[in-house]
Amino acid sequence: MLAIERHDFILEKLKETGRVQVADLSATLKVSRMTIHRDLDALAKEGLIEKVFGGAVLRSEITRKNQTGVCAVCDRPVSVHTRVVLHLEDGGQLEACCPHCALLLLDSRDDIVSGLAVDFIHGKMINLKTASFLVNPDVAVCCTPPVLCFADASEARRFQLGFNGQVASLRDAQKLTTQHMKLSL
Repeated sequence: MLAIERHDFILEKLKETGRVQVADLSATLKVSRMTIHRDLDALAKEGLIEKVFGGAVLRSEITRKNQTGVCAVCDRPVSVHTRVVLHLEDGGQLEACCPHCALLLLDSRDDIVSGLAVDFIHGKMINLKTASFLVNPDVAVCCTPPVLCFADASEARRFQLGFNGQVASLRDAQKLTTQHMKLSL
């Protein structure tokens, strides 16, 4: 049996039972326990399961969406250069890999009370409400359309001179991003 077939089998078992044991999988699939451990490591690395003592459990979508370092929209790793942190009413946080994904979250949720984003030039955290955004510049950063965040509107306009795009406030950037996403469906 190929590794991909074992992975599919393991995921199916997890969906059925919620938990699998290394010893049981080893006996059922007629492979060594070490092979099962490697399979579980691969699935855990993909974020699909969580290894526990003696086996694994299925990671829920909610757990994956709220884990640190993973975008709550597109599941991409969160980069320190384009990171956005959104604060929720209940005291929780969501991370977005880029301002584009953060704007989509702002448009789709009403429990977000504040947010901080990394300034594209200086790398410092800034308040989303006071930030300026450059929407759809000729820079491939992460998601499409690209959205860059700046602490200062004049820096966003200077960056725009070389890379095009549209300088916008938070509200306008939200509208532009949402419109682009609806058009691309």
